[in-house]
Amino acid sequence: MTKISTQFKESIELLHSRLGSTWTVGTPLGIGKPNPLINHLYQHAKQNPQLSLEIFTALSLEIPHGNSLLERRFLDSFSQRFFGQYPELDYIQDVKRNTVPANISVREFYMQSGKMLYSATAQRGYVSSNYTHVARDMVDRDVNIILQMVAVKRSEEGTQYSLSCNPDLTLDVLNTAARKGKPRPVVIAMVNESLPFMGGQAVVDAAFFDLIHDNPSDYFAPFATPAQPINATDYSIGLLASTLLKDGGTLQIGIGSLADAMVYCSQMRQQNNHTYNELLKSTGISEKFKPVIADVGGTGAFKQGLYAASEMFVEGFAHLYEAGILRRKVFPDARIQGLLNEGKITEQIKPGLIKNLLDWQVIDEVITARSFQRLQHLGIFKADLTFSPGRITDSAGRVYATNLHDDENLAAIEQHCLGSRLHHGVLLHAAFFMGSKRFYQWLHALDDEHKALFQMTAVSQINELYGGEDLDRAQRIKARFINTCMKVDVLGAAASDALEDHQVVSGVGGQYNFVAMGHALQDSRSVLLLRSVHISKQAVTSNVVWKYSYCTIPRHLRDIVITEYGIADLRGQSDEVCIQRMVCIADSRFQEGLRAQAVAHNKLSADWQVPAAFKHNTPEMIAQQFNAAKAQGYFPAFPFGEDFTADEKVIINALKWLKVKTRNKYATLLTLFKAQFVKPRQQELAYLQLMQLDHNQTFKQRLSAKLLVYALRNQP
Repeated sequence: MTKISTQFKESIELLHSRLGSTWTVGTPLGIGKPNPLINHLYQHAKQNPQLSLEIFTALSLEIPHGNSLLERRFLDSFSQRFFGQYPELDYIQDVKRNTVPANISVREFYMQSGKMLYSATAQRGYVSSNYTHVARDMVDRDVNIILQMVAVKRSEEGTQYSLSCNPDLTLDVLNTAARKGKPRPVVIAMVNESLPFMGGQAVVDAAFFDLIHDNPSDYFAPFATPAQPINATDYSIGLLASTLLKDGGTLQIGIGSLADAMVYCSQMRQQNNHTYNELLKSTGISEKFKPVIADVGGTGAFKQGLYAASEMFVEGFAHLYEAGILRRKVFPDARIQGLLNEGKITEQIKPGLIKNLLDWQVIDEVITARSFQRLQHLGIFKADLTFSPGRITDSAGRVYATNLHDDENLAAIEQHCLGSRLHHGVLLHAAFFMGSKRFYQWLHALDDEHKALFQMTAVSQINELYGGEDLDRAQRIKARFINTCMKVDVLGAAASDALEDHQVVSGVGGQYNFVAMGHALQDSRSVLLLRSVHISKQAVTSNVVWKYSYCTIPRHLRDIVITEYGIADLRGQSDEVCIQRMVCIADSRFQEGLRAQAVAHNKLSADWQVPAAFKHNTPEMIAQQFNAAKAQGYFPAFPFGEDFTADEKVIINALKWLKVKTRNKYATLLTLFKAQFVKPRQQELAYLQLMQLDHNQTFKQRLSAKLLVYALRNQP
């Protein structure tokens, strides 16, 4: 019997009794971590140095804290309001400070973007692995504990549990361990009623777990990501990407403002198609990229809609669903799905279907128990039919032979046994989810019928084709796998997760798998989104580069790259053509340097020059392109809701302005000098109070207050 516990000490006792003093913990990435339980184990190991604890996970989410005093004060105030009592993971700060005890190790295969660049502990402990290989790597490291936060549904019929946001690794680890003949890890669940209950493979019985910790005092609101503003650069990239979606196809996207921009522009394509196409025309997009748009995507409204097969279920899919774009259902049968793709059948079951399935050799002339179950599961046969060898019986007691050679019998089956619509259609398959508070509320509000359209499953099903290739190929037609990256060289190799010096920014996750699938699936494409420049305190540098010493995606998998300045279709092209197309979508401040390097290395003809249509790739041009549409109310900074108050947004803009004005030593000294002469006015006191800078005792506090007032007065 699975033990139900209310005290963490019972989990500790169970682990000691089963495993002794060597604990190797696997726990989900993102919001599926049972933070209070993990913290209890971590503190127990810190207090007992004879215990060996290894934590293998990814995406350990940290509440933002800021660096400067102004940033810390703002984020402390915002975090108290937004994150509330969210229990942070204790090991994060120890990892960042390099103070993890010797008997404990933390290994992550994907890190919160940029958070661990300066942690030697994190950089040394990083495990570089495709997401699909992580279960294998965990089992090879002899993972003997799985800790999982779970959702619960209580009713008169009993209690159900769901792996909710993270069935991904848990299912794969257990299956891999069984296949390799290794002991099953001890699986401990921590119930959290705030976690949305999801169906499909995520639903498990209580017997799935060795222990279930269920104590209301440990429930907490899952980590939510504050909405990020979408600027003109992001919208330009999103607009271009939206033209490559093929109606009746498949979509994968990630999280962040670039994906949100693409979702917004896709909604515009669907709901305001005339305005959408006018914008494509006025910006020159429809003319400059006419061949690739015609070949790969389209600009019309979606009639068939899209299906999503995405590692991450992001909020954008909810918006695509509400807009009527995410509506192409797929079904769990490769042959039936193929017929749907070909337009031979529809979701609605029509008379004559059984005869057609016979003619198309989808079923045999004699219905067996297996084929009966298949047809009933799909809804082709009614749910109230029963089967026994040689006969099918309906709810009225009528009996039909299972031999379909008899035309009269076949006609009777067609008349009395067919259902009305196909069953178990799904709009989205995903391995995990994470997003805003609004997204979690949306998931909670879905009724069971609609929630069944969004299925959470193992990462091995989503991120690769192996183990069910026929079905995956039938479902994932016209796929567009859209991901972001940091650098792309002129030959199409992309860096997405680490820097040239091997410092890890995030991790490869599933990007490589989706890029490879873009090549493996017929009529499918990989699309990498890239902001053309990186702006730091020191300089503006190009993200389109001649070469980069680290790559996530090698150039032999090059496909489509999009910057705010255009689309570069690199698939199957020569190196010279790739260079030309990449230079054309680079910022014009760097085009000549890239062109000259290519010429110097015999990769580009000296006669080639940047075409006139691409010689004005500047931020000013992008801003100008969107001005008219913004004046009409399109392209807002927060199209899907915002999490900052009006006062907080004023302070954010002031801090951004201040960051620009302190980008180097000279600018910093000049700003400090000018700030000395400001005195707060009455209307500025509220902002100082919000930042707890209205009563300052130290020199640093007084200086910070003056800088804030100066920034408030001078921000645009």
